[in-house]
Amino acid sequence: MFSAPRLRALLFGAAFLTALLPAAAVAAPSARLAINAATLTPAYSLAVSDYTVRCGQPVAVSVNASPGIKVALDGADARSGSFTRTISLTPGQAFRIKVVSSRRRPAQTVRCLPADFPLWQVEKRGDPQAQWYMISPDMRILGGPLPWIGEPYAAVVNGDGVPVWWFRDPVAGPMDVKLVGSNQIAWALFAYDEPSRVRNLDGTVARELHPTVGVFDFHEAMGSAADGGALLVGGVPRNCPVVQSECVDLSPWGGPAEANILDNVIQKFDRNGRLVWSWSTRGHIAPEEAIRWIPHRSGAIGPRVMAGGQLAYDIFHVNSVVEQGNGVIFTARHLDAAYRVRKSTGRIDWKLGGTPRAESLAIRPDPGPLGGPHDFRILSDGTMTIHDNGSFLGRSSRALRFSVKAGTAKIIETVRDSRVKASLCCGSARRMPGGNWVMTSGGGSNWVTELTSKGRPVLTLTMPQELFTYRADAIEPGRLSAAALRAGMDAQAPR
Repeated sequence: MFSAPRLRALLFGAAFLTALLPAAAVAAPSARLAINAATLTPAYSLAVSDYTVRCGQPVAVSVNASPGIKVALDGADARSGSFTRTISLTPGQAFRIKVVSSRRRPAQTVRCLPADFPLWQVEKRGDPQAQWYMISPDMRILGGPLPWIGEPYAAVVNGDGVPVWWFRDPVAGPMDVKLVGSNQIAWALFAYDEPSRVRNLDGTVARELHPTVGVFDFHEAMGSAADGGALLVGGVPRNCPVVQSECVDLSPWGGPAEANILDNVIQKFDRNGRLVWSWSTRGHIAPEEAIRWIPHRSGAIGPRVMAGGQLAYDIFHVNSVVEQGNGVIFTARHLDAAYRVRKSTGRIDWKLGGTPRAESLAIRPDPGPLGGPHDFRILSDGTMTIHDNGSFLGRSSRALRFSVKAGTAKIIETVRDSRVKASLCCGSARRMPGGNWVMTSGGGSNWVTELTSKGRPVLTLTMPQELFTYRADAIEPGRLSAAALRAGMDAQAPR
């Protein structure tokens, strides 16, 4: 037994140590809350704002709330204890969870997914810098399961990997889903000569976009212009062999001696839809600049079937376009390059990658050749980024960030996703202001990921059934309201 002085000393020490501990460490066990439903995704947490469920049958939601916590489901009175409520939903509809305790909390949203909506796996290893990811997982990796086209959804996904907004396009699979302003979303369609459509968040069409000549090219829904206008890409087939002067001899590379080719046209429209500028690859870029791709014609350059059964080889394949001051910059997959065109003259200012020509930039340090690049972007600091697929070069895709000055491109940053082994087509790389990158290798992987500048995954969304998204638009915080997205979905599927 302890002597009285020893006991007093022990009690004093215990009291002293207790005084040093934070209140939470010595308080009574915290109140507990559990909410479950059969298909609730992700698992319930007070820290998660949005959830999805499948709703072929009414959704049974069970609650276990200890004293001090009350829960209101779908507008019913808040209550504590254990209870279950069954809620009937149709696809797109939602109910809210309101947790009432000593701390004020916003309502949480649970929305019903359509039965055919792809349900991806989420792996989160850190805090994403993007608030939203705009994706369209409706294509399948070449060689994967058939059909190669999945269900035609455009989706806006939050940093927990939860789709907060979506739209099932009634015509075809969305391509290049992107934010327009602060409350509209645009995409092109994986279909022949369908226009791009800009939609309000309630799904209604705000406007349609189509070049004035040729066939609309779906690879770029609408390129960004500083004045709020839009850049569109079209394909204009030549008229060979009817007009012999329009034929191109591809026989040195295994093609026909009299080949009909597809010229790409880039057009700028102002915010009122008026055409203000137009430019064509014809007369500016020689077909020989696609020399590396022409032997792959059976799987890449075509020929493509145009209107009336006309055939045309896709020699250039412009796939992204952006305005930069007095010029326009575009990437062309089959030219392995990016080009800057001066708007006033139509002349090419510089070329990055591909076969050499007079305007080619020196690249320092030399990163090796580009292979089928996509997704050219200009950052707020004036530096530029490109997604380099590395197609047919025996390596994986990468993101390059660089500056251009005095005929030289200076490589500032190179980022790779080590999980990607090859990328035949598609893909994007978007650098966040905080330094992370949101990337998809397109046909090289079935995931969208946010990486650190060292290539470490922060968030990965892995698509089912070998689906991939052509491009992923990364939206930083403050550009798009979660409340607006939820209201748009509620308008699409009212209760």
